[in-house]
Amino acid sequence: MNTPEWFNLSEDITTSVLQRVSQTIQDSDLPVCIRSVPLLSFWFFLDSIRLANQANRDGMHANALSLTRQCFEALIVIDLSICGHNEAEAIISRWDEDRINPGGLRKFLDENVWQAYGHGLWDETYAVFMKEFAKALQPYAHYCSKLAQWQVRQIPGSLESKPGGGFTALLEMRPRAYDPQKATRITLFHSILTYCLGRIWIANNKVDFEFKEQVKRLGAALGKSEYLDGHKTDWGQQFWAMLWSSRGDTVLE
Repeated sequence: MNTPEWFNLSEDITTSVLQRVSQTIQDSDLPVCIRSVPLLSFWFFLDSIRLANQANRDGMHANALSLTRQCFEALIVIDLSICGHNEAEAIISRWDEDRINPGGLRKFLDENVWQAYGHGLWDETYAVFMKEFAKALQPYAHYCSKLAQWQVRQIPGSLESKPGGGFTALLEMRPRAYDPQKATRITLFHSILTYCLGRIWIANNKVDFEFKEQVKRLGAALGKSEYLDGHKTDWGQQFWAMLWSSRGDTVLE
C-alpha cells in the first residue's frame, strides 16, 4: 500500500505551518491583558494534537477523536487572534471574560473573516467548509454512542453482503483495539487541521507565495483522499466509525 500524497505533504509542511503561526502569535500587538489568549490557545492546540497522535498510535481512537475536537476549538481562537479584523480584539476580550461561547466565535468569523479565505477542500466556500466541519465534529466533544463506535476494530475481510441487502462484519472489542483504518482517518483529520492553520496564516500574509503553493497542494491532496467523498455539505458521514469500499475493503488507502 502506497503512502497517501496528503500524508507526505502534511509531514513536509507541518513544521513550517507551526513555526509561522507561532511567530505571528509572538509578534502580536494585542493589549497585554489579552495577549496570553492566542499563546495559550496555540499551546493547547499543540499539546492536544500531540496527545491525540499518541492515543491514536496506541489504539485509543475514540480518545484521539475527542481530543481532535478540542484542537478544532483552539484553532478557532487562534484564527480570531491573528486574523487582523478591527473588531477581533473586542471579541477576544469577550471570550476571555466568558461572555461569548465557541459558537459565537465561529459566527463572528463566518460573518466577518472567512469570506476572504476563498474555498474549502472542494468548491465550497471556506465558511461552509468550516461550519460543516464543526458540525460534524460536535458529537465527539462528548462521550456518546457515536464516539464509542471508534473503540472497536472492524476485522479486515469480514465484511459480507446479506441476502436482500445490507452487510455484516466482525468486530473486535477490547481495550485499545488498534484499527488501521481508524488510525489513518484520524491522521487525515489532523492533516486537515494543519491545512486550516496554514490557510489562516496565508490569508493574513499574502506575500509568501512559495508557502501558499505548499498549502494549496496539501488542500488539493486532502480533497482527493478516498476517505472523503467530496460531498462538501455532508461532512457528518466523513466521521462514521465504520467505512468500507465497494470492494469490501476496510482500509481504503
